[in-house]
Amino acid sequence: MKVGIVTFQETNNYGANLQNYALQQAVKQLGGTPETIDYRSRYIGRPYGFAHLKNKGLGNYLFGVVGYLVYALRTGKTKTFRRAIDYSPKVKREGLEALNERYDRFLTGSDQVFNHKLTGMDGTYMLDFVKDKSKCHSYAASLGLSELEPDVQEQYRAWLSEFASLTVREQTAAEVLSATLDREVTVVSDPCFLLEREDWEKAVVPPKPKKPYVFVYELAWSKDVVAVAQRIAKEKGLKVVFAPFPMGKAACGSWRLGAGPGEILGLIRDAEYVVTDSFHGTLFSILFNKAFYTRIAEKKIGSRISDLLKKCGLEDRLLDPAMTDFSADIDYAAVNAIIDEYRRASREVLRTMITEEGDSQQ
Repeated sequence: MKVGIVTFQETNNYGANLQNYALQQAVKQLGGTPETIDYRSRYIGRPYGFAHLKNKGLGNYLFGVVGYLVYALRTGKTKTFRRAIDYSPKVKREGLEALNERYDRFLTGSDQVFNHKLTGMDGTYMLDFVKDKSKCHSYAASLGLSELEPDVQEQYRAWLSEFASLTVREQTAAEVLSATLDREVTVVSDPCFLLEREDWEKAVVPPKPKKPYVFVYELAWSKDVVAVAQRIAKEKGLKVVFAPFPMGKAACGSWRLGAGPGEILGLIRDAEYVVTDSFHGTLFSILFNKAFYTRIAEKKIGSRISDLLKKCGLEDRLLDPAMTDFSADIDYAAVNAIIDEYRRASREVLRTMITEEGDSQQ
């Protein structure tokens, strides 16, 4: 089966690239032949455009522009990482229809491909160009919204009601879409969990720090994340490494402004502690069995972090700004057993999407 994947592939965002890589590797392991469709969205490709200001508001718009500039520093190493991902020829909106003959299956996901505020209502991410809807599936698509406004619900029904299968990454998204579409929507793991630690070792770029360190992977401004990392470093005699840099509080340490996805994996794997507000920072801390603390930066999309911690029985790893005791260990034997079962069930769902054997089960 030749599988076309639609996702946010034109970004230097770490999570976007890591989940793209993981989904392709999993499809290959299950016998499919994947390609990420190299679609260039005019809206997403210009985060500094005034349409974003209208949709996001001034604060989020400015933060997005700054993020775009910071992400640009990673371009070279991100391109290197992407060499392990198979892409279709570049295609614009007007060329998508020709892809109906190129692929036996279409997958949209993971990432926030169902978030119309990020896509500018671009139906490409909803596979609206695919004529045969029995070919359409979503794998771990994210909505990133706690509700759908009444004025867009009918458009979502037109886009998604006829998908052969719909799976999402968060329980909140499953509930919102199930109510809107009046059909079953299943929660599955992020694609990064589809691979085992041994699979990820192949993508790791070992970090340069030789001395033991606390790794701070921060996406939003927070003095608490930086302060907790500083306390750990002082108590344990560790240095601090930031990616991309400390946000919310001045702090001493080394910065990793231009690190690529492989370097981020290495920095997490080899850290003594990880302090983060990133979903994928949390996920890979768990995969690499690290001591970690995580902060939920935004409640609307933070449910994916809280859902993950709850599934793994790790609610006590939520960052408390006042915390001073960092001695609690994690029972990774129990956590790994949970993740193994989560992986097995999610891989089975993916297998039904991309194989002829799976067709008979739908």
